[in-house]
Amino acid sequence: MATYRGIQVSDRVQDVIRYMDCIDESREALMALEQRWDLLDVLGRVIDVPTEVSRTRREFSALNAALIDALAEESLKKVTASLGTRAQMVVDIVVRNLFERTADIGFLATDEDLRQFLSPGAMPSTEAIRQRLIEYRAKYSVYRNVVLLDTGGEIRAAAETAGLPDRCDDAFIRQALATAAPYVETFAPSDLAPGTTPQLIYSHRIDDASGRPLGVLALLFGFAEELAGVFGTLLAPDDWTIAALLDADGLVLASSDPAQLPIATRLTVNPQADQQIVRLAGRRYIAAARTTAGYQGYAGPGWRGCALIPVEVAFDGDSGDETHGAIACDSEIFSAAVRDIPRRAEAIQAALNLTVWNGTLAIGDDAQDVVARDSDAAARRTLLTEISATGGRTRQVFADAIATLTSTAVGAIVADCAASAALAVDIMDRNLYERANDCRWWALTTRFREALAAPDTIAIFRAELTAILRYINDLYTVYTNLILFDHDGLVQAVSDPAQEHLVGTTLPDGLATRFMARAATAFYGVSDFRPTPLYGDGATYIYGAPVLHPAEPGRAIGGIAIVFDGTLQFQSMLSDSLPTDAAGEVLPGAALVFVDGAGRILSSTSDDHPPGSKLTLPITAGDPAGTRLMEWQGNSYAVGASASTGYREYKGPADAYRNAVHAICVVPLGAQQPVAATARQATPLAAIPAGRSSRDGRRVATFQLGHHRLALPCERLKEAMIPDRIARASDRSHGIAGYAVHDGRGVLVLDPRSYFGLPPAVEPRRPVIMMRTDQGLQGLAVDALGEVMTVPADRLSDPGVGDTGSGVEAIIQGVGDPIVLLDADAFLAALNKARPLAA
Repeated sequence: MATYRGIQVSDRVQDVIRYMDCIDESREALMALEQRWDLLDVLGRVIDVPTEVSRTRREFSALNAALIDALAEESLKKVTASLGTRAQMVVDIVVRNLFERTADIGFLATDEDLRQFLSPGAMPSTEAIRQRLIEYRAKYSVYRNVVLLDTGGEIRAAAETAGLPDRCDDAFIRQALATAAPYVETFAPSDLAPGTTPQLIYSHRIDDASGRPLGVLALLFGFAEELAGVFGTLLAPDDWTIAALLDADGLVLASSDPAQLPIATRLTVNPQADQQIVRLAGRRYIAAARTTAGYQGYAGPGWRGCALIPVEVAFDGDSGDETHGAIACDSEIFSAAVRDIPRRAEAIQAALNLTVWNGTLAIGDDAQDVVARDSDAAARRTLLTEISATGGRTRQVFADAIATLTSTAVGAIVADCAASAALAVDIMDRNLYERANDCRWWALTTRFREALAAPDTIAIFRAELTAILRYINDLYTVYTNLILFDHDGLVQAVSDPAQEHLVGTTLPDGLATRFMARAATAFYGVSDFRPTPLYGDGATYIYGAPVLHPAEPGRAIGGIAIVFDGTLQFQSMLSDSLPTDAAGEVLPGAALVFVDGAGRILSSTSDDHPPGSKLTLPITAGDPAGTRLMEWQGNSYAVGASASTGYREYKGPADAYRNAVHAICVVPLGAQQPVAATARQATPLAAIPAGRSSRDGRRVATFQLGHHRLALPCERLKEAMIPDRIARASDRSHGIAGYAVHDGRGVLVLDPRSYFGLPPAVEPRRPVIMMRTDQGLQGLAVDALGEVMTVPADRLSDPGVGDTGSGVEAIIQGVGDPIVLLDADAFLAALNKARPLAA
């Protein structure tokens, strides 16, 4: 433990607590009260007030430290969780993107046009091949360049020729020629790009039909542009957070703010730690780094996501939002230490109420008479009043501090929900961008075009067409089937052997017409998200593009349809995007769904919201609130929503395809906390005129049972206590709570709740009032203690409830809600007769 301004705090927060404005605000209020309790403790000793102010002061001081420490921990957790989430998003988005690149290079390297171009003795047009590479780059705009080299490193063709040398001596050429691996992934300066900036290149050997190497294909990924887009998605313009991508040794490969975190800076950030402080250029930052779990078996180049923020601004605006303060601290979203704070605060307040109640009861009379007869008693009464008032202020300060504590924690979860929804929909857009690219590029496969152009002989080539489709599907595992169909919509070949029965059948649901609607290489179509026999009657998207005649580019002669494995892939996107805590565990009860514009669920992580159903939560798919706290059916939820806006050209201004999809993340926060009921304080009675004594009124002690305000005459009461336990009695049929120990003796304790039509109490430690009876002391379990006061006779009215056996002596008026003054003997008799009171 460390010490911050005299308060014990955990070592985790000692380096950052001084930057938390919310801590100083709460600390000042709590310290002022602590000084007040110190003064009252001294005065209590001098005046000899029979209360336990000293114990209250000690407990208050301990809880003060616990509350400050918990608030600091939650503030730090909010920052570190946000940093960890962003670091995870950086690396996961990049790895998913690069997985697609590993598939791209494997397929394009088998392109027959490229093979023929590199084959010895072949005389194809270099410009025609260049146009083919340009066409590829137009589909997959994530690439800066597509370059074709021979085995000696001579550049034979490229989509972008400006600034390219005649040959390249990069190591990836030798690696690609020497390996049987499905791809070569390198990140280093390259002859294919000017300067010394590292280039992310995917390469693959091109072989002839006999397996002899002809050359190497290289795809230059737009690394800097892509990372800038990732950072722009994650960070708002006014965000102080810096996002970065690091290699396995901590070297910065990309940075959202190169001025603060330059490229090639080395950071020592442990991806296993939930929070840490790093020094950078004389400044201190809170930092988090994360590795990836990979995607589809691809783990990436071993890179890490990183996020950091200057410690002096990390907690700006962290004073909480009152809209987040309606969550009870007993919610499972809080740690055990936090959940214990309200309980301790209530225990202190209950003990304080008890001692003030007993102290006032023991003094004996109202203030006017006491001043005349006993100035010491008057001082005690005044001190007890001040202790009670200070207790009320303490309760309010604790309530405000706890509200800030819950607001901080809940605000972090609401922000996590927003980040999770944004991540899920971003991953979806990026993924489906690839699907729109894939179908258009595969439709340009020369062998497909040639085969469909000769429908009379297509059956001869079916085995070859099937082999090509299967090879593609093995590389692109996000599809369950690839389907080649002719101009009439008849299926000619499929990639999935289990669906060969489709060959010769017509493509259902009018998909052929949709996919051949325009005879252009830039065109693609998408099915509605609905059940289809092409996906085992499950719901998914099917992407398709027209196959154009090789000699008549303006005529569609068929098309390719690709069946997206929507169930598995969307589930993976959502599961990978669920909000997590600092330890990387998914937040309890968190659910993430994709919904369409009509609120129909496309995919879900929750059994309560299955795909195909309508979203039952009161959330509109296009809810402009987006991120908020929601109350529904008595429970509170953190909600984050994000709309699909597309990625690059996909759903962009020039893309005709539109499809309203939202990701919605919901985390249950526990039962809705009702507006705190202010403890009912009796309205101050008008001063008793001079010359009147307490004999003109009744001195009573008030208490509460459920919604009933009750009172008993003080002369029949000894004191109140909160027993550690009440031993259960064998017979509880007559409202007997059990037995408690008082002054070393067992005392019968009655529980009158059932006599007032109230359900059994849920609070195990309730105050017990010790009543004097002819048989000795008897306990009465109540819900809360009220005030001890003298009531003038003119404030007592006839109960008007029938016979005197009702147990009611009078009704006290003029003190807020009326108080029922019980006749002690009649009340006990009524309890013993086991019949309800007419209260």
